Amino acid sequence: MNWRNFITGAIILIAIGYYFLQSEPTNISKYINDDRWWTNEQPHLIENDTTIRSFKINVSEHILTDLKTRLKAIRKYKTLRGTKWDYGANADYILSLMHYWQDHYNWRKHEMIINELDHYKTKIQGLDIHFIHQATNQNTTYDVNKVILMIHGWPGSFHEFYKVIPLLVAKGYVVIAPSVPGFGYSDHPQKSGLGAIETAVIFMQLMQRLGYKHYYVQGGDWGSVIANIMAILDSKHCKGMHVNFVFMTAPNPILTYGVGSVFPSLAIPDREERKRIYPLFQKIIKYALEMSHFYLHSSQPDTLGLALNDSPIGLAGYIIDKFVRWSGCSNDSKIDSIEEKFTKDELITNLMIYWVTQTIVPSLRYYKESISNKNIFEIERIPVLVPVGIADFPNEVFRPPRSWLSYRFKKIISYNTLANGGHFAAFEQPQLLATDLMNFITKAEEFYSQGKLN
Repeated sequence: MNWRNFITGAIILIAIGYYFLQSEPTNISKYINDDRWWTNEQPHLIENDTTIRSFKINVSEHILTDLKTRLKAIRKYKTLRGTKWDYGANADYILSLMHYWQDHYNWRKHEMIINELDHYKTKIQGLDIHFIHQATNQNTTYDVNKVILMIHGWPGSFHEFYKVIPLLVAKGYVVIAPSVPGFGYSDHPQKSGLGAIETAVIFMQLMQRLGYKHYYVQGGDWGSVIANIMAILDSKHCKGMHVNFVFMTAPNPILTYGVGSVFPSLAIPDREERKRIYPLFQKIIKYALEMSHFYLHSSQPDTLGLALNDSPIGLAGYIIDKFVRWSGCSNDSKIDSIEEKFTKDELITNLMIYWVTQTIVPSLRYYKESISNKNIFEIERIPVLVPVGIADFPNEVFRPPRSWLSYRFKKIISYNTLANGGHFAAFEQPQLLATDLMNFITKAEEFYSQGKLN
């Protein structure tokens, strides 16, 4: 047996074993633990503060001066001749971005732009949770059917939504965009165990505290995972889920990885969808390489985080590489083609949010905390019964065949493959995402009014 067949066979056996050995999902109430405290202080010694406080970002001059000093002292290196992003971060591009960061980027300008939106904090389960809460006028009555919770992922931040929020608000929507715990301006947990399920529970409490009895949830990357969990755990209040990223295993691994590896058309009849999974070995290698960060974050996040937290060029190299790859730019002839999708200032502002808050370490830990919880694999097998909308962007890293989706999502009322865009859809294609999201909500409300979804 050659090594390719061995690797393929091993992965098939793992997939089949995973599918059959997972315990059956039980009562969903067991996943909701809203009494757990995520700080080292004892809950009974701390006042239960449920106030919602206005918040403005104001980074100290000391932090900015320290950053300038570090940017001036970076050690240069060279990318191998004839390579672009083949080995990871491209030195020529990253070093040019560092020079721009040092000499031209103006944080105070972008701090003002960020603060044009309405920011708040509130304490939930011991943690200060940061969120944007935006409406046309906070003092007017809002449409109860136009409330959207938007959730970011890694290596993004709440700032991914700064262009899409005004588009939605202009159409009468209320948008809540929190920072995931351990990201940006939300506190990071001081105890282990806070992953995607626990975040969903925290955000359920946030929506209750804000007084919203019903809402729609939208997300990409980890945001889509959290949205999926909220749609299951909080279906009484969550009216629907719209995502631009779906990560799922094959619903029938024997058919997909066994029979399909020999007779692909039997597993996935549609030719275009078949290209997303086959040829199986090549796709396995591609996804394994593209998901290398996932394995590291899920096993030894602090090892990497220690270096990234101390080095602006290290942080930039690691995060920008993901933006390049996951936006479909890694094979372009120009090393700076990422700037056709995002400006230098947008890329650096996202880096700044990680740098000034020192949240790169807890953001990497988020993978380990989520994957270490066996319940997340159980929840994956619970069907989503609320209306679902899926925006399929062509440069997304993983795009499961549409035929798989109905196994998990029982009421897909909107599925659209968009013309352009990748993993950071709200950041890169705000108008496309906003339009698809609003059309989904309109369709969901029509179905509700007609009694088709009750």
